[in-house]
Amino acid sequence: MSNQVPALPLVNVQIDGVWHQFPKGTRVIEACAQAGAYIPRYCYHPKLSSPGNCGMCLIEMGMPRLGPDRKQDLRSDAKPLINWILRHQISFAKHVV
Repeated sequence: MSNQVPALPLVNVQIDGVWHQFPKGTRVIEACAQAGAYIPRYCYHPKLSSPGNCGMCLIEMGMPRLGPDRKQDLRSDAKPLINWILRHQISFAKHVV
């Protein structure tokens, strides 16, 4: 019997126009830091809960737009169209889905 932990599936995420892969469940603020995109923060600490009281780490977030065939709708340059969330999101309270 082995004690190996199964690897989490990787999820494609676009940060500042560049695609990256992260394990499912990674916090968005941590994914951005790994990609080299600094997000200012005040009330964030990796070992604490996610209160989001200060609002300093707000980000724009969206998901790819899907067509009736459940495939991504693409722009003329073959990049996906994005359905943006109407309000800014707290970056450390959101996880890579």
